[in-house]
Amino acid sequence: MKIINSTHVNPFGGLNFVLEEFEQQGIGELLEQNLPKLPNQCKYSWKDILYAFWSIYFCGGDCIEDIATNLKKFLEGIPYLQIPSPDRILDRFKELSLPKTTIKTPRGKRDHQLSIHEHINALNIKILMKVQGLGKAPLTLDYDNTYVFNNKADSNNTYLKQYGYCPGVGIIGNNIVYVENRNGNSHAGILQHETLSRMSII
Repeated sequence: MKIINSTHVNPFGGLNFVLEEFEQQGIGELLEQNLPKLPNQCKYSWKDILYAFWSIYFCGGDCIEDIATNLKKFLEGIPYLQIPSPDRILDRFKELSLPKTTIKTPRGKRDHQLSIHEHINALNIKILMKVQGLGKAPLTLDYDNTYVFNNKADSNNTYLKQYGYCPGVGIIGNNIVYVENRNGNSHAGILQHETLSRMSII
């Protein structure tokens, strides 16, 4: 083993290989083609926003502030990437959000709030296809729901007597292929057929 002392070595150096592979696979270009066009005066592209955000989790982070406090100084030397602030990343994500869809079941009295974003789900599939993440047919789709408890103002009470959301997630192998958020009072069985139908179209 050779021990070296160099200012060029950093704890997140392996991330460079991941982002370089993204570039070779054309992921950055795919993001720009499939996300809303940004004004010409914008400093950061969608590639900057998403690469920076993904880097947090690739490096073991768990909150958006990690990009500024732990990663920025190590990522600033990457020539094809500009590092936005946490606030800029969150602002851009808010621009991608859509209004919630409110649905009633035929026999139920409650309103069920679903967050449906077919365009983002379709982009996720395009990325997985680009990196050959889905493998070869036949593929098995697994669908499941989980509770995400929180104190957000718009969350509803679950049958577990805690407030939160109940997102539905489609998985093939180890890859998430579909996400549809639903409020806490809309458990897995509510409107599941409709969710599975939307998933099959993607």
